[in-house]
Formats: sequence, structure tokens, C-alpha cells
Amino acid sequence: MFNVWYFIDNKLGGVSSLNYNLISHPLPGEVQTVLEIEQEEWTMARANLAFPNARLQKIKYSGKDHAYQFLKQLRNLVPDQPGALVLNYENEMAMLDHHEVMQTTYQLVHDDYNLRLAEKYGHLVDVFICHNTIINTKLQDLFPERLEQIFYLPHGVKIPHQYQQQEPVTTAALKLLFLGRMAKSKGIFDLPLIDEILRQQGILCSWICIGNGPEKEAAIKAWPDGADVQFISPDTNEEVMAICASQDVFVLPTRFEGSPVSLIETMSAGLVPVITRLPGGITDIVTPEIGFTPEPGDNAAFADAIVRLHHNRHLLHKLSQQSRALAKSKYNIEQTAFNYHSLFQRYEEFYRPKVLQKQKVGARLDHPLIPASVTKLIRKYNKQK
Repeated sequence: MFNVWYFIDNKLGGVSSLNYNLISHPLPGEVQTVLEIEQEEWTMARANLAFPNARLQKIKYSGKDHAYQFLKQLRNLVPDQPGALVLNYENEMAMLDHHEVMQTTYQLVHDDYNLRLAEKYGHLVDVFICHNTIINTKLQDLFPERLEQIFYLPHGVKIPHQYQQQEPVTTAALKLLFLGRMAKSKGIFDLPLIDEILRQQGILCSWICIGNGPEKEAAIKAWPDGADVQFISPDTNEEVMAICASQDVFVLPTRFEGSPVSLIETMSAGLVPVITRLPGGITDIVTPEIGFTPEPGDNAAFADAIVRLHHNRHLLHKLSQQSRALAKSKYNIEQTAFNYHSLFQRYEEFYRPKVLQKQKVGARLDHPLIPASVTKLIRKYNKQK
């Protein structure tokens, strides 16, 4: 038996999905605990996941709270026993820089944000795990003396039984899907612009947009009256995947990504990706044998790819089959999760004592010598002024 604790922010997005998939597929004898963090002032949509096979402990805090008191409260959630501690964001890494723990630390380095955390808090990390080759190379350049502690492990998804099996009818309108967080960085405001280019060329398509986020209402309003678009929020991943299986093309004009879970999920259902060419997971996965990767912001190129698929249904069917085949062979969660958990199981091998740097956190009022009650009172007073 061995223990794994996951620090996860309660935010809707790929990081939550990746951790959820890992937690859903533990090794025999593994005991899992999720330490879920939530800040009151966050504007992004909450994930509110019910993690299977894991005990859930929640901690909430406010920006008005004393930063050092919060770090102490976070430390109190971690028992004094060995095991693997999985890190995703800065709160837990700052805590580790001020409080010793017994666990072996594993940082999931998803993208450049996490790479900056690795640079700042690398002295606290025993094992670095990344899931795209660009971040893997950057980590190796950052820590050339620690190559044996850096692992490249692609993540995966559950492969659904439902998928696009039949070659689409030549005269039918293509069914396009957006799946992701409703935020400008995901390209949600490019979708109606792409649709307008298609209409100007006489290509009629239907759209389904799945997801929640801070700019969902604005995204809905960006579409013109009469557009063939639906915004839906299914309750379960099974419902999401059933919808995916009824669509043809996954369209994601995103501006910032690591390795999008939504990309692999839609590929597993046989959708052909038309997704922004961003270095990392996207360029690792999407080749011309799988789909199309227009440059960031090039809506005309997104439309051109869709037009090509509209006119060549044989190509659409071929890429669809190849997308699903790649997802099944390389990104099946049954195998990818096994690789992660097998590494967690080696926690004794990788553990090393930490030298805390106790880097400053918070603002001026967040000082170890200022009582938390005083900090909170002053901030409350300043807000009322």
C-alpha cells in the first residue's frame, strides 16, 4: 500500500481533467487523497469534481486573508507520513517552501506557467513530469544536472465506445464542435468569424459549443441572429463524449495551450482536429495524417481547412479513423495512468531532504510578524474607504 496526495485548484480546465483521469485509474493498493484549493475571488468557472477512488479535502481562502496563515492551514492538511505529493499550482509550492513535509514531491509541468514555477521552486521538487516534448526539452535545459528526475509522460483519456464510424454524406452540412473553457484565450470569439468566412463561400455548417467559463455570455452574444450554433453544458463526461461522437470536426483556435485534454478526447471519438499550431502537445499530436494546424489568429486558414473537409468527405473519414487510432494506441488512459502511478510508487527512491528558501509571499501586510487578525482588519477597512 502507498499514499498519493494531489493538490488541485477548483478550476474548470485541462489541469483538473488530467488529474481527474489519473485519479480515476489508480494502482492496486494505492490510497489517494485530493486536497482541493479554492479562492473566493477567482472569476473562472469552478470544476466541482467528484473524484472517484479518492478522499476529498477542501480548503477555501480569500485574498483578504494573511498569506502565511493560509500556507500554514494548507500544511495542516498534509499528514506526517511518506508517499507521493502531486503539485500543480503555486499555492502548494509556496507552502512547501515554508513548511517541511515527509512526502516525495512530483511537479506536473503542464506549460510555460508551470515551467516558471519549476524555476522558482525547483529546490522543492523531487520529480518533474511533463506531457509534451517542448516542455521536456525546456526542463532539461533548466536542470541539466537533474535529467534522471525529469520524465516525459503523455497523458491520456478514456477511449469511448461511441465514435464516428460511417463516411459522412457528401451533401450534409459539416458538424463542427468547440470543447473547452469559455475564455478569450481559447479563441471563442474567433468561431463566429470563421463561420462568417464559411458562409461567404457558401459552406453551411452547424456548431455545438461545449463548456463554461467567465466569457460564455459574451461569446453567445458574438454570434449573429440565425446562426446555426448551440451552447450546451452537459452534466457528465459521458454525455460530452456522446455528443462528440455525433460531430465531424473539432475546432479550437486557441492562443495558449499545453497538451489539451479536449484534443485527445475529441480525437478518441473520431473527430478531425483543426487546432492552432502551438509548440508542445499540439505539434506533438497533430500531424497532417491527423488534422490541420493553422497559425494563431489565422481565421481564413481555419475556414480553408473546414472547406477542404467539406468538399472531400473521403479525406474527412480517413483522418477521422486515423485520429481515433492514434488516441487508442498512444493516449489510452489505461496505459498512460499506469505510467504515472508507477512513477508515484517509486517515491522512496526519489525522496531527498529539502532546503527551504522561504521566499516572500503575498503583499506588504502578509508578514510573519503581523498577526493574521490585524492583516484582515486593515484590508477590510481599506476596502470600505
